[in-house]
Amino acid sequence: MQTLTDVLNSQPAWHWWVLGAALLAIEMISTTQYLLWPGIAALAVGLLKFIIPPLDGWVALLLFAAISVFATVAWKRSPMGRAERKTHATLNQRSAQYVGRVVEAEEDFVNGRGAVRVDDTRWCAAVVDGSAPIKGDRLQVSGADGAELKVQLAPGSLVLGAVAS
Repeated sequence: MQTLTDVLNSQPAWHWWVLGAALLAIEMISTTQYLLWPGIAALAVGLLKFIIPPLDGWVALLLFAAISVFATVAWKRSPMGRAERKTHATLNQRSAQYVGRVVEAEEDFVNGRGAVRVDDTRWCAAVVDGSAPIKGDRLQVSGADGAELKVQLAPGSLVLGAVAS
């Protein structure tokens, strides 16, 4: 026990600063917000150890633990720490992000299937309204099924293709 006390008492301020910097560096990589306050607590204890060099090692360790726990709990209970992290509903569903967009038919549709261009990408498409779009018709994306877009004639668009009966 005496050896551990001697080790704790012999720690200079910069050891605490290195610990704080290491914890903050890990926090920046992991972005979990669990090491943010222990890192800041280690920096604060290092500052205290710098101001009061004979500060007992056990007291420094107790201060580090108390500041870490108190600051982490206070942060998590604060409005900033409880901020809701919303994700976009279609974040990883690229085709679903196009619902509602008006696109142009890249080719004549055959048996209800064809291709449309969305931005710089050519997508497979299937009509859902029974129409038979031809190249150049303006279509509106009404849904998506995997990598295939569900399209219908865009409202108010010039209909070049014949509407199936």
